[in-house]
Amino acid sequence: MRGLKTGGGGRMLQREIRGKQGEKMMWKLVKTTGVVLFLLLCSVQDIKEKRISVKMLLLSGGLFLALSFLFDELSWERRMENMLPGVTALVAAFLTREQIGYGDAVCLAVLGSVVSADILWSAILNGLLFLSACSIVLLVRKKAGKNTTLPFIPFLTVGILWQMVK
Repeated sequence: MRGLKTGGGGRMLQREIRGKQGEKMMWKLVKTTGVVLFLLLCSVQDIKEKRISVKMLLLSGGLFLALSFLFDELSWERRMENMLPGVTALVAAFLTREQIGYGDAVCLAVLGSVVSADILWSAILNGLLFLSACSIVLLVRKKAGKNTTLPFIPFLTVGILWQMVK
């Protein structure tokens, strides 16, 4: 914008553009930090207790959804599409009699309120790949058997972080 010659109104336009860009950058930073902290807390709880607090899921989900409505310019259709991984996991949890936990599914739905479906599906696949690799290592070293269960959220966290770095 520096090369444009305008009257005094040009400076106001520059400030407004910078303000909107700054606001978007700040939202992206807050969103990324919030997602990472949320996943780390869920991971620790999933590892220690083999469950995720309903209160934490509801509070985080409500906060993420409210902030998303305030700062993301998404259509309703896009918001519903972003929740699809979580809804799919809820159906899978019901059909498998909780072989996939409801907490994992709700966690995915919460993430869908602030993360795009594309990123979330990729993170799920990456998390499953990391989980598979870990399972193979544990089986080969005879540290786990065929009935051993591993928490998924820590591997989802790795998948999300992988998506951020990529």
